[in-house]
Amino acid sequence: MAGTEIRTDEGVVIFEGSPHKAKVLYGNLLWTGALALSKFFATSSAAPPVKGRSCLELGAGTGVVGLTLGSMGAEPVFITDNEPELLLLMKKNIEANNLSDRVQTFCLDWADGKSFMQQLPDLVVAADVLYEGDGSMFCHALAKHLRIGAEAYVANHHNPDKCEATLGFLRTATRLGLRVERLEDSKGFAIGSLRTNTRRSAFQEEAFHPLNGNADAICTMVRGAKFHQPDLSPMEHIQIFRLSRPISHNL
Repeated sequence: MAGTEIRTDEGVVIFEGSPHKAKVLYGNLLWTGALALSKFFATSSAAPPVKGRSCLELGAGTGVVGLTLGSMGAEPVFITDNEPELLLLMKKNIEANNLSDRVQTFCLDWADGKSFMQQLPDLVVAADVLYEGDGSMFCHALAKHLRIGAEAYVANHHNPDKCEATLGFLRTATRLGLRVERLEDSKGFAIGSLRTNTRRSAFQEEAFHPLNGNADAICTMVRGAKFHQPDLSPMEHIQIFRLSRPISHNL
């Protein structure tokens, strides 16, 4: 089941999965968005404190983001997916990092509300989940787990020619009344790429800025995201979003 062993910059050991014989499993590999979101939590001044806070990772795959949060003191952390093979892989990664006292796996299917967590977490995280479909099912699952006062952080690679899932996610979030912000620097460049030039660190002078306007305006802004290194591949251009509920908002 487990294939390559990788140690992230944050010291988390991850076993990637071996190719499945009967179906394609994207989640059994480490992707750039998950690594970028993990690094954001570990190094960015814009990241929230996580020690002692409950966390939920949706579409966790290898579980690297949730495991990084667990290694930083978050607890309890639930890393979730709906593929049995991925749940087994995540359990192996929990054991490899000696985090079984803080991190647990949980089978959660975005299409099945009966599988949703009953107790809502302080933080919801997800990475590399917006690559097919219109993103609405994921957004509804996220919204159902996002209580007032909590925050969700979503990282995804950006290809302006193939970002229908990201745009659909943002349209749904806007329709549900969620507040959406993006991690940017002072000049409006999206921050999240793991590749940097010699003058910049991965997260420098960054802050979350609200994406204002109607859904069309927000989608235009996100599709046309500016990056400091425009020649990188789409998989290396990462946008990190923060979502929350207005105080007067109901689940």
